[in-house]
Formats: sequence, C-alpha cells, structure tokens
Amino acid sequence: MLDLPWQFSVGLGFAVLVFLKGVFPAIAGGNMFMQPMAAAASSLAWLFSGAFFLIAAIVFIKGKFSQGKSPATEPATRTSAPRQKLRQEPAYSAPASEKPADHNTRPDILDKLLSDSQTTPSATKPKPTEWTLDVIRDLEWKRFEDVCQQFYEKKGIRSDTTDLGPDGGIDIRLYQDDSGRPTSIVQCKAWGERYVGVKPIRELLGVMTHEKIAKAFFMTSGSYSDEAKAVAQANRITLIDGNMLLMMIQRLPAPERESLLAFAIDGDYATPTCPSCGIKMVARQGTNGRSDFWGCQNYPRCRQKLGKRRELNA
Repeated sequence: MLDLPWQFSVGLGFAVLVFLKGVFPAIAGGNMFMQPMAAAASSLAWLFSGAFFLIAAIVFIKGKFSQGKSPATEPATRTSAPRQKLRQEPAYSAPASEKPADHNTRPDILDKLLSDSQTTPSATKPKPTEWTLDVIRDLEWKRFEDVCQQFYEKKGIRSDTTDLGPDGGIDIRLYQDDSGRPTSIVQCKAWGERYVGVKPIRELLGVMTHEKIAKAFFMTSGSYSDEAKAVAQANRITLIDGNMLLMMIQRLPAPERESLLAFAIDGDYATPTCPSCGIKMVARQGTNGRSDFWGCQNYPRCRQKLGKRRELNA
C-alpha cells in the first residue's frame, strides 16, 4: 500500500470505519452470536481505520519530500566502464549492463531506511598495488567482464561486448581474422571462489551451436567441477579459472599489466552494478529471515535484486 496513492488508503480507512460502525452492527441485528462480535468490532473501528489513515499520511509525506528534494542530493548514477551490457551476478547458487542512468531518480525513502550500511568492500580496503587472486575475486560482475575484454584488447585481439539487454549467453566476441564475423565467444562469471558446474558449460555449448561458432572460452574468478572440465574438453571450450587468469595477466608486459590493474580497481570495483540501470547498487537488509541482498538505488521504479556473495572454500 505504500506504493499506492495516499487517497486509496484514506478511502479504505473510511470504508472500514463505516462497515464496522454501521453495516456490521446492522447485519448482526438481534443475532445472539453475531451481536457481541459486532459490538467488539464497533469499539475497535477507529483503531483499524486509523491504521489506514496512518499509511495515507506516510505516503503523503513521502510524496511531498520527493517533490521538494534538491538535485544536489541526488545519488551518484554513473560508473566508468568502456562498454555496456546486461547480466546478473549470481545469488550464489545461481548465475548472475550498463545503461545510461536516470539522473532525476533517487532511492525510495522507506526502502533506503532499511539499508543502514552501504559501505562497500572496495571503500574499506586500501587499493591493491599488484594483481592477486583476491583482486580478481573482489571484482563485481560488470567490472570482471570489462577486465576480461580489456585483457584481449591488450593481447592484440579485437573484441567487443554484447549490447545492453539479454546477451543470449555471450559476454564477449573475439575477431581473429578479416571476415568480420566472430571467431570465438566468451562467457564470464565473477563468482568469487565458487565452482562453475556443468550446466553453464552446456549452455555455452548450445550458444556455440546456435551461433555456428566452433570455439569458445569460459572465464571465471573461481574454478570448475570435474564434469564441467570433461564437457568443455570434448567441445573445444577453453576453461580459464581464477588462477589461470592471474597467470595470464602477470605475463603481460609491465606497462600493460599496470594499466589493466588501474582500470580494474578504478572507483568502486566491488559493489555490483544494477543490470537494468547501470548504477551501483546498495546493500539491503533482508526481512522475515531472508538473506541480505543488493538492491537498486532506483527502487521502486527498478526492483532489480542481486544476492550477496558467500565465499566458499572448496
């Protein structure tokens, strides 16, 4: 009801009041069973209707606050990234673009109050000075994909990321000849330490068949299950885990390696990007026993949610 106009709650409050004060007692009449209930309901009528009037007042005040908010207090709505696309970080059991942000939006007042802490890992730790496995695993999903794409560029391989919207299972396309068609496709998963099972590998194989691409790469910050390795080996899919990616980056010439690190850790590199709005998400506190999660700053206009990572030591 907090998302509905305040007039709705006022109308509902009056309807409850009229029903409990007049309609219900009239229906009860001389019925010996219903008459005591009608009397009790009538005595509590203002309590029930008052709850709806309170909700109406909250919605009314919230609307006034929204109209009077100064642009100077709008949240930051843009993060630097060379390319834009749509993907979700997993809720860590399931897999997880960037879009021009609307600078005239702000977090919903009540939902923002639910998030006491919005401190991010990258804001509380000193900036890394060299590449490590922890740096790779700290990267949020969007930054990880962009780092992978930039790595191919530094290796002299022309590449591009998919456009904003559903990507069809492709994060990066690689072009290694002059045909103008991609020669390989890349899928990226920033899953921290988590294993990639066989299901994402089979899904990538399906994309290869549909796109008529003979070779693919799967890149993750974690590692792979034995079944995933077997399916990949039999189908020309190269698996690159966190340790292998670190080794590949460390083999870059020092200037290239350092510039890639500067790109990777620029700004807030750990807080996930909203897959719909392209802005940094904020930490939300789950209710009714639910786990904490990442929510979009533009709630309720955007209701994107991403699960928080649970680092798993396999």
